[in-house]
Amino acid sequence: MDNTSKRYTGEKIDVLFHPKRCIHAARCVKGLPEVFDVEERPWVNADGAAAGEIADVVETCPSGALEYVRKDGADNEQPNDETTVEVDSGDVMYVRGPLNITDGHEEIECFRASLCGCGRSGNKPFCDLSHECSS
Repeated sequence: MDNTSKRYTGEKIDVLFHPKRCIHAARCVKGLPEVFDVEERPWVNADGAAAGEIADVVETCPSGALEYVRKDGADNEQPNDETTVEVDSGDVMYVRGPLNITDGHEEIECFRASLCGCGRSGNKPFCDLSHECSS
């Protein structure tokens, strides 16, 4: 279970990206292309929009690959009041809520995750889209 992240620093918000959790749903790119642009380097411009707009789009990331830290005095992301699980064809389980995910060696606390439902992921318990490669 890889929890490595890259921090993109802005004046009012920092965006953290966990590449091993990303399932390329592209909600970030479609939601704020002026901030999230895979053709640019760095691909995240944390000053490319208002901090509140960036936070709103980050919270749409179903995998939890994106997180943020507000530096403008506003609240950071809060978990849903209750944990929810949405199953996508049995291959991906989208989970939201106050999560403590462990693989027996490492524990990750987060609010959103895309978990493997097929058993083929190389980054269990997170989905890495291996089910798409073997179809």
